[in-house]
Amino acid sequence: MASPSVTRFLIILFVALGSLTYGYCASIIATTLGQPSFLSYFALDTRTDSTAIQGAINGLFQAGGLVGALSSGSFADKYGRRWPIFASAILTVVGGGLQAGSVAVAMYIVMRFVTGIGIGALVTLVPLYQSEISPPAIRGLLVGMHGVLICVGYALASWIGLAFYFVNASGAQWRIPLAIQCLAPLALAAGVLFLPESPRWLLSQDRSDEAFASFAKTRDAVADGDHRLDFELLREQVRQETYESHKWIDFIKQPGLRKRCIIGWLTMFGAQGTATLVINNYGPSLYKSLGYGTVQQLLIQCGWISICPIGNWINALVVDKVGRMRLLMFGFAGCVVALVGECITVSIFQKHGQSGVASAAVFFLFLHITFFSVSVDATSYIYASEIFPTPARAKGLSISVSGLFVATIIFLQAAPTAFAEVGWKYYLLFVCITSVLFVVIWLWFPETRQKPLEDISNLFGDAPRGETKHEEVVSTKETSQPKAVS
Repeated sequence: MASPSVTRFLIILFVALGSLTYGYCASIIATTLGQPSFLSYFALDTRTDSTAIQGAINGLFQAGGLVGALSSGSFADKYGRRWPIFASAILTVVGGGLQAGSVAVAMYIVMRFVTGIGIGALVTLVPLYQSEISPPAIRGLLVGMHGVLICVGYALASWIGLAFYFVNASGAQWRIPLAIQCLAPLALAAGVLFLPESPRWLLSQDRSDEAFASFAKTRDAVADGDHRLDFELLREQVRQETYESHKWIDFIKQPGLRKRCIIGWLTMFGAQGTATLVINNYGPSLYKSLGYGTVQQLLIQCGWISICPIGNWINALVVDKVGRMRLLMFGFAGCVVALVGECITVSIFQKHGQSGVASAAVFFLFLHITFFSVSVDATSYIYASEIFPTPARAKGLSISVSGLFVATIIFLQAAPTAFAEVGWKYYLLFVCITSVLFVVIWLWFPETRQKPLEDISNLFGDAPRGETKHEEVVSTKETSQPKAVS
């Protein structure tokens, strides 16, 4: 039988199939829009409104994501973490399957919206669940797997899209890659209900016996201390937190929750304000503007996105040692440098058309994804998932992740027109956003590294409810062995 630490890691990886689903579904559109048969089937190579339709394909997907992210919090509070993940995975399977079978561009756009709802919920619920079953000392590493698997999804979509570019059967060239997006959520739906429920949610529902059984499955007594005593402390902290139920209006009225929402939302918005998803989704078009042929465009795109899983793995390994704030600031500063370099090289290329300058422009895009993946991507999800108290975590993370989709709706919808009208100057918008966020993080964001989820409330000035009881439990842990939890 596997040890609790191995079991915990396997659970983290399995539920991260939802992360992979988000990455694949979000990224497959980049190569799909580069497939000649897709463009000709929907007449996007001849229609006068092709640019607007491509913007709608991306924009409505992200709009669906926003709906999914905001709605998932209430369902997670009511039904736990597993059932909403199951429902979201099924919705994604349905949307992905009907995308692959689309016979009209309107049908395809609507199914992109449906799929967006599913992945919007998954990208919120997965780090929520991961953070609630992870011990503080390695929470960054475990929740960081969310970012790693998102990028694995990105990379798979790019390489599969490249491979099917060489398939002669026109329908298969784009329909099969779209159908493949159903596999990961189908596997997730098949197995997620067999995973232990979040012990924090079970405690909030006054189901202590089930909560302890779930807690024990993912806690190693040798590595993590006596989990019975840890559970008693957790139960007392959750009990104190649940004296107040949190309605949506409380996230505006209560100062501590309001500050968390602003910080979480800015973190997720700022991560997309680096232009990473714009570069990803419109990569082939960007490389085409630099003079590269279709196969070269797809190859560069695959190489670019393949950096992301490796970078996110490094991010997950170092985030608990370096801290959240240092990594975010390092990554944002690096992205600004890379974007400035991109602006300079693209502007020179447009004047002189030198191939060496085009290569330099590609280099700065690779530098950008390197900075982003090793320090921002996984860190943003880790940070946003751990700053809220247990009763408010699902709704709070929903609000935070909505920042991601608000950013992508705005930036992706505008990108085709912006690149057509102002070209490289569109990057200046992201330079400004990222520079401002760097300063905001430096001055205002608290560090949460290796702090128990229930103790992070002190960083936001929350009233110290039950402090005496908290100290009593800690004292008991140091001086005696507890009785079994009934």
